Amino acid sequence: MASYVNEYKVKFIERIERTPATVSYRFNVPNAFSFVAGQYMLVNLDKGQIHPLSLSDCPEETSFIEFTKRMTGSPYCKRLEELTEGELISVKGPLGSFNCDESDANIAMIAGGIGITPIRSILKSQEKQKSDNCKITLIYGNLNRDDVAFRDELEGLKIPGFKLVHVLSNPSGVKNAYKGFVTAGIIAEEVPNYQNVTYMISGPPLMVDAMQKIAATLNIPSEQIRTDVFLGYD
Repeated sequence: MASYVNEYKVKFIERIERTPATVSYRFNVPNAFSFVAGQYMLVNLDKGQIHPLSLSDCPEETSFIEFTKRMTGSPYCKRLEELTEGELISVKGPLGSFNCDESDANIAMIAGGIGITPIRSILKSQEKQKSDNCKITLIYGNLNRDDVAFRDELEGLKIPGFKLVHVLSNPSGVKNAYKGFVTAGIIAEEVPNYQNVTYMISGPPLMVDAMQKIAATLNIPSEQIRTDVFLGYD
């Protein structure tokens, strides 16, 4: 029997530009709504325009819910940009199981571009809970400094043992960033005891597939890997 998915009407509050190509959209929190950091919703902008979007806020941020999207010029993105303050839309969920487990002692997160959204939710939740249950390394791949969504926030996170590693096609202006793409060598260098940690990989399909292949070359067991694939992006 199919499980029931809650549907809510939410009111648009504001948009926040994270990068020139990435925008967050905030809505009011519906009554009796709860979620686990890392989950997503089906966001319905009417006329059949429905898209899965990760919640980029965390459960401890109680004054809004937030979705962050890379703007591609698609009809869906254009409709998002047309939202007016107070406008109601429909959302279904929460859905998904891309989240931290209490048994995880060490985690390597690998995000590509917009794949940072569920990871931002998880990391912010860890910070607000003042959690020191696990050590987290985030390897975050982007084009350049201006393309890094939530950069200031990620660089300022106060989580014990947290390490942020930038990998940029053009690393100008970002201290200690690697140039190019995430490689097996970067993972082996930056992730302590890299064969014995939980991996959380989030991003477009090609990126996630590439990271899984790299993990195989490093002899990382598949059962230690969780993925969140962002469809609709190359």
